[in-house]
Amino acid sequence: MGSGASKEVASQPGPVSAGGTRDVHPGKSTPSYPDTSRAASAALHRGVNGQTMNGGTPPQYSNRQAPPPPSPPRWRKEDIFRDESFVHVDQHVLKTPTKLLLGTFRELVVYLTSNPDWDDLEKVRAIFRWEELCDDIDSRFCLTKKRMAGIHCEIISGMNKSAAYEIGQKTDRKAMGAQWNAVYVQNSWQFIDAFWASACLVGKRTGEWTLVDSDSTVDEEEEGEVTEGTTQHRVNEFYFLPSPEELIWTHYPDKREWQLLHSPVTLQQFQDHFYVRERFHLLHMSLTPHSKLPCVLKTKDGEVDIEFFLPPENSSKLRFKYMLYRSRMRSDTSQEVVLDRFVLFEHREDLLRFSLRFPVKGTFKMDIYGLDVSDSDIFDLCCTYVIECPHAKANCMPLPDCPPLGWGPVNKTKEAGLTPVTHKQAQVVSKDGYVEIRLDKERALALHQQLKHSVLDDATLSKYCLTRQEDGEVIISLRLPQKGEYALKMFAQEPGAVGDAENVLNYLIQCQGLTEGSRPFPNTTHGTLGKGPDADRFKVTPLSHPGGTLDTKDGKVSVSFAASPNTELICEVHTVDGKASRQVKATRSQDNGQWVFDLDLPTSGEYSLNIFAKEKGNDAEIFSVHSYLVQSDGRPDSVQTDPADGGDESDDINEVQVETVETSDKEIFIPLPPGCEHAMVEFHRRNGQNAPCNDQVEVITVDDVTMFKVRMEDYGEYMLNVYTEQSPGRVRNAAKYQVNRRRPGELYSNNINTIMDNLEINDNNIDMSTPTPDTSGGDDEQRRVLARRQVQQAMDLKDQKQLEAAIARYKDTGVNDSDPVLVKAGKMLQVLKAKAELMDATQKRDFGALEKALKNARAVNFDHHLDLQIAVASRLHEHLARLEKLRHSVLDMDQKTVAELKTYGSPPEGVHQSMMATFLLLGSPLKDVKVWRTCQALMSKTGKESMMRKISKFDPRVVPLSSAAASRKILAPFSKEQIRDASAGAATFFIWAQGMIEEVESYGGAEQADQMRLQK
Repeated sequence: MGSGASKEVASQPGPVSAGGTRDVHPGKSTPSYPDTSRAASAALHRGVNGQTMNGGTPPQYSNRQAPPPPSPPRWRKEDIFRDESFVHVDQHVLKTPTKLLLGTFRELVVYLTSNPDWDDLEKVRAIFRWEELCDDIDSRFCLTKKRMAGIHCEIISGMNKSAAYEIGQKTDRKAMGAQWNAVYVQNSWQFIDAFWASACLVGKRTGEWTLVDSDSTVDEEEEGEVTEGTTQHRVNEFYFLPSPEELIWTHYPDKREWQLLHSPVTLQQFQDHFYVRERFHLLHMSLTPHSKLPCVLKTKDGEVDIEFFLPPENSSKLRFKYMLYRSRMRSDTSQEVVLDRFVLFEHREDLLRFSLRFPVKGTFKMDIYGLDVSDSDIFDLCCTYVIECPHAKANCMPLPDCPPLGWGPVNKTKEAGLTPVTHKQAQVVSKDGYVEIRLDKERALALHQQLKHSVLDDATLSKYCLTRQEDGEVIISLRLPQKGEYALKMFAQEPGAVGDAENVLNYLIQCQGLTEGSRPFPNTTHGTLGKGPDADRFKVTPLSHPGGTLDTKDGKVSVSFAASPNTELICEVHTVDGKASRQVKATRSQDNGQWVFDLDLPTSGEYSLNIFAKEKGNDAEIFSVHSYLVQSDGRPDSVQTDPADGGDESDDINEVQVETVETSDKEIFIPLPPGCEHAMVEFHRRNGQNAPCNDQVEVITVDDVTMFKVRMEDYGEYMLNVYTEQSPGRVRNAAKYQVNRRRPGELYSNNINTIMDNLEINDNNIDMSTPTPDTSGGDDEQRRVLARRQVQQAMDLKDQKQLEAAIARYKDTGVNDSDPVLVKAGKMLQVLKAKAELMDATQKRDFGALEKALKNARAVNFDHHLDLQIAVASRLHEHLARLEKLRHSVLDMDQKTVAELKTYGSPPEGVHQSMMATFLLLGSPLKDVKVWRTCQALMSKTGKESMMRKISKFDPRVVPLSSAAASRKILAPFSKEQIRDASAGAATFFIWAQGMIEEVESYGGAEQADQMRLQK
């Protein structure tokens, strides 16, 4: 930050605009002022009667009496000044006659303070407002003008934390020397810094810090780049009458009495205090008993928390962002790391909190930005800390998610009409794996929930979370399958809305222990009980049981519905108890327009009843209209089972095949599950509601393999449920597929293996699985039963590392190699390893690795468990092969063909356009490539700048979306046949450019929205 002649507003990427009434974004046009600043600057230097004052001492003007000694102000700014009350002063200043700019100081001051009815504060405001409009501000001239106006004014010498200040370093009086003013108004001394109120330094970079995490994508400092920045004219009202208690942390006077504080601050306190900017005070942030005062923090066991109080009455209007940087100069390695998902951000009504964990050691810088949406849409810097982490946190896993909304109840929660009853903070602790969260709701809502874990896939976790609404409350019940951290994400939208619902609440859940026998919920279509999203579409109304829960008498219950005439209703009954499921009976009847389902559940336990609607005559697609959780008390004469014993080896508690697959394509082909005949599908958004549509899923046959062709126009998360008819009117859920359509870059960055590989953490140093119960106690048979149960649970969760450990424990109990559970577990372990390799190669879009992974996956696809992943990966493999072919078609071109292109004096129609599009994608400006001579010159370059070298190194992830769009527009009027007729060489570049445009668009392009501006 600079000497007194400059102030830093953005020495870090992500600029910080001036605070107060007007915010200006760097790089954008500055506020409109009278075009008089340079003439005004000249007037300032002419002084009285045209005499220059540069380098001289400000003249002394007589006043009514000597100035009083410095003392703390009697009033705060808000007590004596309101912007709206001084509009008449501002308007008067803006009307200053141009001729006064060529006159004397005294003439200017006389005009500015000419109203005889004005008090001293209005006069000071007029002079300050004028100074704001000027480019060249000097505290001596401020002193002169105010004394001319008969106002006591003093120059305060000292140092400020401007561009010369390095955060966390010792203060330097010489480098940080500065001056500002104190004025005596309203019988009280007040501060003014006209320079900080009107100018700031933008774009200064030290080259030390590299961005490792933020809650949005921003440009970071380029490695080794050092820039001094430029001073820009900005308006910042904070520095007109700032509070001494707030100004002291950036402005430290040489003379102690000019702190104007009852309890003066020492130089050591000024030096050590965390770096705080005006936005911190403007948002009325304050310190909690746990707030950290030093600007340099040291982690404890690799962790540190930062928190501040917020004003509850205004907290709903506040928004915050953060950026975390790592020092290149104070790190053991120059290897860049990305610490995505290692910062917990919580914005409560009265508290802002950041909880950081570091998987690597080093020195870091944490910038916190904020804004008030009623005042601005630009994020400004609030404060900065330097964090020293001498030792990384042991066994440090990333957070399960990093939601832009932050964690815990926030303003979006309140806007949705939800008020937490049981859990009002971001973090929830469970000692037994069970969690029940209750929220009051003000109105009808369509709610969706999602449980996430760093290792376990989303589709598997969907079985462990259930939401119901009753009596004005929302109840979310969780049965966590293993110890560790989970994210519970809640989404809400109006009942009739379509599309993705808005994320309104996120909890971070720490599971510290498990209750023996904890099992998933019975299958529900959407993870919610009660009325389904498509009930109104088919006019389905529950007649007997309108809620979402049922209790049976002697295991029997009858449920009835009304529906539109062209609608047929069918049901699914499910339980996780394999033995109990074989005793379930469900019959359907229709009488007088009513659909009746009679259930017989003789074994006591928990069941689900899912009701679906379909159009009569359409057996391909069904729609969820109602779901129940049924508690059966069973019958005394029935054979009862213990759900905790896992059943015998022939019972598969996970009878629903569950898979998560990720893709960037609009279409995905999902093979029909083995043994699934007369299949029906139910397709919906994972966290939202579909618009009525009957053609998103199509059954096709490819090479004698029946597949579902699923279309997804939008990026997002979807769920495809596959059902097979079990008996008339009853279906069985054969498979549940979660399909995440994301941009390729997002697939890669969200991969847990990518995150951990990026940190260069050895697998031996971190345990990505959850510890399982000790099997050393009890007799041999008890140990064997417990170990077998752990193997079955690991298979159910599809946790590779946990399954490896469970198999080892099971072998230690003395079972032979032919044990059915051991054989099954061994096969699944091979499948999980192949699946992980396949998904990793798919997400990285590595052609060679994908080819190898496909070969390995096909070799272990014993029971068709990898059919879906193989189908998705094969499609991507074909796509990457095509791109590789395009690349080689250019690189293998005959040099004579390229030379022919360069010889054109006036190229045929389409040839110039093909090369324009190519060079645009390679990074050349549009204005340059519009000229054919420039294209010829670019084709002639050699070495690192050669066209062929750039094509061989082409990375679609770094190409701006605007370049791809411009290239597409340039090529749009032509076909490859037209170009081929004109020039075979140009046609090769034409086809390459078309393929690369699609790749850039699939990645979303390198350009991002203005990350310092609030996204609507």
